[in-house]
Amino acid sequence: MDKDKQPGIKVDAIILAESFFKRLPDVTTPIPLKIDINVSNNINNAKKQLITEMKVSLNNDSDKVFGYFVYIGVFSVTDQENMSLQQFAEHNAPACVFPYIREEIQNRSVKAGLPPIIIQPLNIVALNKCH
Repeated sequence: MDKDKQPGIKVDAIILAESFFKRLPDVTTPIPLKIDINVSNNINNAKKQLITEMKVSLNNDSDKVFGYFVYIGVFSVTDQENMSLQQFAEHNAPACVFPYIREEIQNRSVKAGLPPIIIQPLNIVALNKCH
């Protein structure tokens, strides 16, 4: 890969596949948060396409605030490929998808009458190595 060039991979779609948020009436602040993130990648070499699925759980179902969110990123190689889909899957794809999940959680918390839940920046590379 030439580090002076763009990866040569485009975003075809970022899809909200699932979004669930619940709160109980007696929520106190600050809201305790436990975030679990699972990323899976499926590369179709024939189509030169990558599908990245990111699942995020916010707390447990028994907690006063709970959420479960799934976003899917669809990426494909352009005619100026400069990075393999495998490299992109490990480093870039989750970083492209995660801001959508962060925004979904923040919006859902505000609509539920809570202070905005803002998910802090994450080291996506380290996260992928853990899974």
